[in-house]
Amino acid sequence: MNYLFFLFLGLFQLACAARSGTYDAGWPVGDATWKQTDSDFEKETGISQYKLFEVDGLIYKYQLDIVVSEVQGTFGSTYYFIDATDRYSLTVFLPGVHTVSYNSDDPYILSVKVVEG
Repeated sequence: MNYLFFLFLGLFQLACAARSGTYDAGWPVGDATWKQTDSDFEKETGISQYKLFEVDGLIYKYQLDIVVSEVQGTFGSTYYFIDATDRYSLTVFLPGVHTVSYNSDDPYILSVKVVEG
């Protein structure tokens, strides 16, 4: 009986295996206006627009807003926004506007990694 359970669990994990990829972004800190991503980037990540700007917050210095036009995974996606010093995560279940606030010595977003859930 235990063997059947583990077999089923393994097959379930294969069926739900997440696809992931890392994509060049090149997003500098700018103003609070929306910037369009190119069609290939949107197709691979589901992100159609972004804005990255400095805020006068008590805790965080930078804010990244994204528009997710299409969630990439069956059970949502986790995005990792990678700069020169760190990475910042955001889990998304629905299309729409989503926000990540963070601190960094070098806030330029080099790449975006998407892990489908």
